Amino acid sequence: MEKRSFYARYLHLVMLLLAVILASCGREGIVFENEYFRYEITPEGKNLHFIDKQNNADYLKDDGISYCASVKKEGREYNVTGIALEGEILKLNFDEAGVSAELLVTKAKDHINFKVKNVTGDPWSLTFMNVPLSLEGMSYEPFGACLLAMNLNTHVVQLPALQTLMKATCYSRLGMEGAEISMLGLPQKMVLPAIRDIVKGAEGIPFSDQGGAWAQMAKEGFGSYLMSGGGRLTEETVDEWIESCKSLGFNQIDNHGGGAFFKFGSFELNKEKYPDGWESFKRINEKLHEAGISSILHTYSFFIDKNSNIVTPVPNEGLGYFEGFTLAAPVDAGADEIIVNESTADVSTTTGFWVRNSTTLRIGNELIEFTGVTKSPPYKFTGCKRGALGTQALEHPANEKAFHLMEMFGRFVPGEDTELFTDIAKRTAQIVDECKFDGIYFDAADGSDLWGGEEFYWHYGPKFVFEVAQNLKKPVGMEMAGMTHLWWHYRSRWQAWDSPVRGYKRFVDIHLASIKSDTYKHGEFMGHTPVIDKLARAEHSPLMLPLFLGWWRNYPWTASPQVEMTHTDDIEYLCSKMIGNNAGLCVQGSVDKKAVEDVPLLGQLHAIIRQYEELRHKKYFPDSIRTILREPGKDFTLFQEQNGDWNFKPVVYNEHKVTGLSDGSGSWTVQNEFFQQSLKLRIQPLMSVKPFDDPSNILLTEYAANEFSNEGNATGVTGEVTTSDDLPENAGAAINFSARSSGASPREGAWIKMEKQFTPLIDLENNQALGVWIKGDGNGQLLNLRTGNPKHIGYAGVRGDHFIDIDFTGWKYFELVEVESERFSDYIWETHVETREIPEGFNVYNSYKGTVKMSSVDKLQLWYNNLPANKKVNCIIGPVKALPMVPVTIANPALTINGETIVFPVEMESGMYLELDSDNVCRLYSSKGKVLQEVQLRDKIPELKPGSNNVSFSCEGTEGVSSRVKVTVIGEGKPL
Repeated sequence: MEKRSFYARYLHLVMLLLAVILASCGREGIVFENEYFRYEITPEGKNLHFIDKQNNADYLKDDGISYCASVKKEGREYNVTGIALEGEILKLNFDEAGVSAELLVTKAKDHINFKVKNVTGDPWSLTFMNVPLSLEGMSYEPFGACLLAMNLNTHVVQLPALQTLMKATCYSRLGMEGAEISMLGLPQKMVLPAIRDIVKGAEGIPFSDQGGAWAQMAKEGFGSYLMSGGGRLTEETVDEWIESCKSLGFNQIDNHGGGAFFKFGSFELNKEKYPDGWESFKRINEKLHEAGISSILHTYSFFIDKNSNIVTPVPNEGLGYFEGFTLAAPVDAGADEIIVNESTADVSTTTGFWVRNSTTLRIGNELIEFTGVTKSPPYKFTGCKRGALGTQALEHPANEKAFHLMEMFGRFVPGEDTELFTDIAKRTAQIVDECKFDGIYFDAADGSDLWGGEEFYWHYGPKFVFEVAQNLKKPVGMEMAGMTHLWWHYRSRWQAWDSPVRGYKRFVDIHLASIKSDTYKHGEFMGHTPVIDKLARAEHSPLMLPLFLGWWRNYPWTASPQVEMTHTDDIEYLCSKMIGNNAGLCVQGSVDKKAVEDVPLLGQLHAIIRQYEELRHKKYFPDSIRTILREPGKDFTLFQEQNGDWNFKPVVYNEHKVTGLSDGSGSWTVQNEFFQQSLKLRIQPLMSVKPFDDPSNILLTEYAANEFSNEGNATGVTGEVTTSDDLPENAGAAINFSARSSGASPREGAWIKMEKQFTPLIDLENNQALGVWIKGDGNGQLLNLRTGNPKHIGYAGVRGDHFIDIDFTGWKYFELVEVESERFSDYIWETHVETREIPEGFNVYNSYKGTVKMSSVDKLQLWYNNLPANKKVNCIIGPVKALPMVPVTIANPALTINGETIVFPVEMESGMYLELDSDNVCRLYSSKGKVLQEVQLRDKIPELKPGSNNVSFSCEGTEGVSSRVKVTVIGEGKPL
């Protein structure tokens, strides 16, 4: 009886389960499909499938429930609660928000279109498509998915052409009705042709066949250019520029406006240099074209020079402003205070190149510059300079409006909906057409957030470019400082980062990884070595645009600890990656004959670039070689075989820094991964510093109470700074810097930051190095001493990092001179592990670009990273001093390899370098690359054996200071 009861209960449960399954199967999803993909949603609006029909692969991201749509209203976000498809109308309901929407759905063979017809319930925004995908959006995948915004009012988060999230939003601020997208899911090789067909007939996207889906078919995106600025390219100098351009194998010139060329916004040309106005430049472009060189107009987008006729002597009423104020009382022409009705409490007086703020008011036809504001009634602008920027001081009645003008990069902008905005765009197009420019670089377009904030950056920048594009008689290639979804249609290549000043090889890898990542803001790729190495070797970017390795500047020795000399191997690394990625380059700075005569190093580097460029444009090397050349961290050297063919050899440059002749750094091990070969090397004396007890040193740390505060840490990391009784010799104070990681963050991202602020700012211009005694605990953590500037001074976000591996115990003295960059991406810094959010301006880019302005240092930071899990670490740090740098002279430098010694009979000063090459030729060069002498070697050249090699360095140094020398041992492999 009990047995039959058990079976009955079991059968009943099975029947219930079957009923649930059958009921579930009977509920049909809403399906959108064409020949290539199938997108399915539940009636509740949950995403079910996004299927590649040819391969029957479902690419919907399977990491929990996702909804196809949502709205924001009164600060809250609400998911869709129900959807229905009635004929061609897709109805969306958001019951909790009291919102509904209708979309028109039309289907084509290779895409499906969704257009917002109406929205009720007054939401702030409507996300009318949201499909997270498991695709990587990379060129090696067989299938590609893309959501295309079809007009300016539609915000698609990711850029074309290969996406991992298909998400589109419209906003009440811009108008929701008419927002429109095209959804594509295709074999990857079909994505660009399909986009071309869609865009050809798009009413909301001005047509261009020089960018976006056409970019790989147009020649402009694959070129390389010289940058001309300051009016240096004139009818008198055009022949010299043509010669300089060809000396690098380049085929384009970028003509950067501003300064002595033309005024941004008004396009007023320098009449002394261009007496016939833009007709003069039309003739210049004709000469360039005859020489096979394209010409690019480099503008500051919509920005307006303060000395242009738009600003002075009568300011244009269309100048953009942050806020309008009402005069509380009449203002006479001599008043230095202006009282207004509205609060000035939030008005800032901080300005700077990167700061979005001005201290300028426009009242009628007068501009007024102020130095202060009151934070409580009566609200005033104080310290007013009347009749600023060449305008006239005037009387103003009560109730007249005072407009606080928008400014960034030291320039004004037009209002977003003004005739001035349109006029600047039209004038840009007119000059391009009339002078027959081949391209436009919209520099400073990354200031597009001035009008609507970061949230509407995607709209206002494209609004200006659309205006230019629809006024052009003939489409031209375009580039922008930044990127948005809608700019993609015009962009002819991707992407021009600014030039680095150190860590050149790693910077190239990081740049390539950024190009091929889903990070689209100019220079804001955070990066981490595993990600960098994966992305850098990929063939294409998800954007499917020609690749570009940005703006580059070659540096001779400068003695600056923040700027590294450019050596020939740096350029070979750069150029081999250019061939591997078919990527172009821009060279900045002086490249003419006189510059090369003054700095012979430039001529050597230019010749290398020219040879590589000639081979790149010929497509000389097969894809198999190009794939090898793309490998991050791998050096190659170009050489010519005996039969005249060009080929590559792999090379390894083993760099080592000798920080002193008696501190143990003069002996190390070199791994040779190739066959046995004669020694090849480079020796370069560096700058040294004055002794720690020199009276000219500046003490940066008092180690008083609360001098350092905790300014952030990774998840699971805690730490503190306390005073220490254990002091280095002759020190008055020291600290314990202790920390512990719970293991919640990965070891390479287990960081903590302690900071001391300098108020007022401290001037370290003559004391740019650091000296410090450290007692290590041998736990392997990384200690970083960093200096920096306030955000409004210098290049925002630039860091002066000095890394110390705590792989030792006991006291050790460190002279920290050169700013370090290359190891930065081996670690995760100041990143929220879960959200990946980073502070503004904190990225890998700023470890390599720009220099800390040492005359205005506002902080000293002590960082730990690489903390071991579940173990307390503790270093004792003595006083930190800023030290003056001094040059050194060394004589008879010698290198011992596995017991064999070679002495180089030369005397060398800081910045000179000696090279022993693969032909056993030894030369001594000046700091500018001039050959000073052919060095006759008396000793046999040692052999570098396969595997491990014991190396030591010695020399006759400069008395009283450490002889700091960089030694590079070079190994070459067999030809590819």
